[in-house]
Amino acid sequence: MVNSVAVNEANIEDGKVQYDIFCKICHGEDGSGDGYLYTSGLFPAKPTSLIEAYVNNKPDGEIYYVITAGSISGLMGPHGSQIQPDDRWKIINYVRTLAE
Repeated sequence: MVNSVAVNEANIEDGKVQYDIFCKICHGEDGSGDGYLYTSGLFPAKPTSLIEAYVNNKPDGEIYYVITAGSISGLMGPHGSQIQPDDRWKIINYVRTLAE
C-alpha cells in the first residue's frame, strides 16, 4: 500500500491530533513507548518505540496495516474501526516527524 495523503504541514498537524487521541496513551508524547498506560503500570509490556529504526525502516503500508488490524503479537489491538483511512495515513506522516 502506498500512502495517498500528501506530506504537508496541515496533514502532519491533523496526524498529530489523531495521534494524541488514539496513540499517545500507549506510545507516549514523543513516540518512545512511554505512554501513560505503560508508565502507570496499567499495561504490562512497553509499547513499541515509534522513533527507532525498527519502525522507521518499515514501509508506510506495513504501519498502516498494523494500525488497521493490530500487531502480530496481539499487544496492539486493531484500530481500523476507530480511525478513518485518511487519518491513519496522516498519523503515519506525523510519526515520521518524531524521529527527525
